[in-house]
Amino acid sequence: MNRLAFALPLPPLLLAALLLLGRADDGRAQEAGPAATPSGADAAAPVAPPPVEEPPEAKIPYEVELTGVEDEALRDTLNAASTLVELKGDPPPSIIGLERRAESDRERLQAALRSAGYYDSRLDIRVDGGVQPAKVAVAVTPGPLYHFKTIRVTGANGAALPSDVSTDGLGLVAGETALAQKVLDGESAMLDRLGRKGYAFAKVADRQVVVDHSDRTMDVSYAITVGPLVRYGATRIEGLDRVDEELVRGRLGWREGGVHDPAVLDRARQDVAKLEAFDTVRVRLAEEPGPDGVTPVIVTVAERKRRFIGAGVNYSTQDGVGATAYWGHRNLFGGAEQLRVGVEVGRVAGSSGGTSSKSNNLPDLRFSVNFRKPDFLAVKQSLVMSFQVVNDQPPAYSRVATELTGKLERQINDQLTVSYGVSGERGRVKTEDRTYQTSYVGVPLGAAWNGTDDLLNPTKGERASLQVTPWFPAGGDSRSPFTAIQLNASYYYDLAKDGRYVAAARVGVGSIVGASLSEISPDHRFYAGGGGSVRGYGFQKAGPRDRFDDPSGGRSLLELGAEVRIKVTDSIGVVPFVDAGTVYDSAYPDFSEPLRIGAGLGLRYYTDFGPLRVDVGIPLNAPSGDARWQLYLSLGQAF
Repeated sequence: MNRLAFALPLPPLLLAALLLLGRADDGRAQEAGPAATPSGADAAAPVAPPPVEEPPEAKIPYEVELTGVEDEALRDTLNAASTLVELKGDPPPSIIGLERRAESDRERLQAALRSAGYYDSRLDIRVDGGVQPAKVAVAVTPGPLYHFKTIRVTGANGAALPSDVSTDGLGLVAGETALAQKVLDGESAMLDRLGRKGYAFAKVADRQVVVDHSDRTMDVSYAITVGPLVRYGATRIEGLDRVDEELVRGRLGWREGGVHDPAVLDRARQDVAKLEAFDTVRVRLAEEPGPDGVTPVIVTVAERKRRFIGAGVNYSTQDGVGATAYWGHRNLFGGAEQLRVGVEVGRVAGSSGGTSSKSNNLPDLRFSVNFRKPDFLAVKQSLVMSFQVVNDQPPAYSRVATELTGKLERQINDQLTVSYGVSGERGRVKTEDRTYQTSYVGVPLGAAWNGTDDLLNPTKGERASLQVTPWFPAGGDSRSPFTAIQLNASYYYDLAKDGRYVAAARVGVGSIVGASLSEISPDHRFYAGGGGSVRGYGFQKAGPRDRFDDPSGGRSLLELGAEVRIKVTDSIGVVPFVDAGTVYDSAYPDFSEPLRIGAGLGLRYYTDFGPLRVDVGIPLNAPSGDARWQLYLSLGQAF
């Protein structure tokens, strides 16, 4: 039996090594320049000869013909490994140089064939310099595929392995094609498995791959140095300047003496990063295990700049221009407390604001102060306080109000967050028919699920949010308590599994129970229409109107949306979409009003901080007199 033992060639490493054997440039003698003329009063200035242009270096263009390979995947592998193919656009200066390039390809192609499971292949490479362009014919005879025969994992130097270590689940199965990448992946899988069991310093001491040409099989064996069972020692935190160390320690999910689990370290890294006070967070074990496996843990952070400013602009044809400016602090008192003060101006030069009879002739204005304290009373529970003074001029009403809200947000797991709190507001709301003096106390209760892969540009997963807020009159004209309920859900599906074609859909449902429509002030009713609702319609315009042709709002809401996000390039995308929705006088959608439908096309420019959105929507069944199209500009996807 003919058996050959060798170390399995690693394609990436081999290709990197072969690239070191670059082609040699032809040596050229350099002519010495003219001797310098001695300086002197009577020395004649030499006349420099005119420069002589050297003829351009000759090149030998060539074509590569690969034959004998029917499998497209194998052909792609060989083309990717070939220097002839890679450097085709940079031909050599001579036929001899082309022959050298072809010969250097031989071992690269053989290595690529072996990595694909062909260990008895033959190559015939011929260069024909008598034609223009020159022709390089690569005839491949792959031969039969080889398959795995036995897979063994042993302890280095005869040491015992943990009892539950086996070859199951390594991706190496007897009878399957003997691919080099599977051997490497199996090695990584074994080390990952040992790491999850607490053997953080396990390593492969030896890997033996034996190819048997008589039965075209491969035997694989790994010798593993397991190392000690690692337990957590003392934790050292480096890089802190103004952030409280106890805040960081509170987010570390291990106890001293516990068995090491790499998932626990990664979770701690993510939890510390969510404080938003650090540019970088690194969590790792010390380089060497400590006595009896008790190993220190090192947490290294780099704090972000404490203060920040920002601004933004949005636009739609009916709402006009809106702008936002804000100032913030990321670590107000040393506990990663966040403070943000902002000013918003909206509906400047737009046609959808309140009419002159009900408005105060000002654009939308909003001044806000928001404060967040993380890990308030419990880890991953935040205290959120907000104060706002608003002057709103939407189509349905004119409003001046003051709002104060305090709530707790608690992260249950990676996807689920719940919130609960108290809100108070007082203001004046004016319509064409009536002026409402409002004063409410609310108890907002919320839950949000986010199973998507990206906040601003999701390509897969789902989102859902539920908000339930009982409102109680606390003076003013209102006498009846009521409860507002709103549910929003969206789903994203990556059609091509590469993020270039994403189907997205959303549904929104709302209901107000406990009071009639006339007993609910207009600012607490539901409305539909606008860039984040039913595109193609102006803000609040996709619903019933009153006798002044202003949106009357409703006690229930239904919204639907669907779009396909198509990436034309890595930074440019187009989005065809269709939206539908309206509001109803009843407490639940009863379809007494026709759904307002809009369709259109969007353009996306993808940046590191999210997609810039431009949408053009056309209403398909708008009331007479409405605009025939709407333009929306903003940051982030529509949903």
